[in-house]
Amino acid sequence: MGLAPINVEAIFDDLAPKYEAAFSDLQSQYDAINWVLSEIEPLKPAKVVDIGCGPGKPVCSSFAEAGHDVLGTDISGGMLEEAQKNVPGARFQKINTLEFNPPDASFDAVVLMFSLLVDVTKDDIRAGIANMYRIVKPGGVFVFSTVAIEGEKEDIIWMGRPINVSSLSPDEVIETIKKVGFEVVKHEEVKYYPVRAPEVGICKPDEVWPEPLLWVYARKPAAA
Repeated sequence: MGLAPINVEAIFDDLAPKYEAAFSDLQSQYDAINWVLSEIEPLKPAKVVDIGCGPGKPVCSSFAEAGHDVLGTDISGGMLEEAQKNVPGARFQKINTLEFNPPDASFDAVVLMFSLLVDVTKDDIRAGIANMYRIVKPGGVFVFSTVAIEGEKEDIIWMGRPINVSSLSPDEVIETIKKVGFEVVKHEEVKYYPVRAPEVGICKPDEVWPEPLLWVYARKPAAA
């Protein structure tokens, strides 16, 4: 028997005030930000979207501070309240990742970190990645991250809260990103232990564990 139905927005609203502090030591996130910054520097101001932006730091803030045109989206109103305070120079939109539907080739860079993971199916993930390809400009870049574990509609406890997650295997993530048309520049798996989460009061010490993460850096062909 699975866990009771979850309210994703309510869970992330609850996490919002301490979320940035809890995950501020995720080095692989900063590495991804720096790669995108280096790629879009000649385009300044580039159009960048952070899908599932959370509290706006460090992703939206890094791009806004570098002089780019930044949009952040999230399903959580609480996260967006934090983001608007943290990054007044960016724009924000409250929307589910799967419902985000801007015109084709809208952005020079699309960043999607862990926002095709909770309350989705594997087919949702595949469709979401295809949509990211559609909205990136030819020659633009895409960063995707998720957990490096395969599973579908798995009920788990994360940060002391019940959530339902799905993820493709790392090989299928990479295959899917290539299949929709991207060129994969780099991919890596890292282990991340969110030790700061209990320190800032998000959860108890026994409610965190080393998490295997997958990061993929990709580019849409210029001739696409």
